[in-house]
Formats: sequence, C-alpha cells, structure tokens
Amino acid sequence: MSGLRVYSTSVTGSREIKSQQSEVTRILDGKRIQYQLVDISQDNALRDEMRALAGNPKATPPQIVNGDQYCGVWAPGVGSGSVGGLLQ
Repeated sequence: MSGLRVYSTSVTGSREIKSQQSEVTRILDGKRIQYQLVDISQDNALRDEMRALAGNPKATPPQIVNGDQYCGVWAPGVGSGSVGGLLQ
C-alpha cells in the first residue's frame, strides 16, 4: 500500500483521541498534504493492521504510516512540528 495513511476511529468515547485525530487532520489539511483516513472502527482487521505496523498490540489512533513505513503516533501538546517531522 502506498501513500500517507492516518489510522483513526469514528467511534470513541475518548475526548483525547478525538482531539488528537482532529489536530493531525487539521495540520495535514492546512499543509495540503494528501492522505487516506483509515477508520479502524469499520473492521477489526484494520485495527490489527494499525497495531502490527506500530509494533504495539495496544496502539490507539491516531497512527501515521507512509507507504508501509510506520512514521509514528501523534504526541499531544507537541504541535505541528511533530507531524511535519514524521513526514520527512
């Protein structure tokens, strides 16, 4: 699979996850970076794929992948430099 993917979920009770997902997509949209939003709530296989790529069986969204290369997890409070650094 190629291109930038952001693993997220449309079904969460966590305000923190919602906020982090919004921040990631806001930054990518603001920089006009094309990405595919992968909603892990649609299929458990997508959640398992995200966790396998992250190398963490308990990983939560948002997770960022470029092609098949894991780029990282969004770190709250780090700001837009964090996402930019992941995309280098």
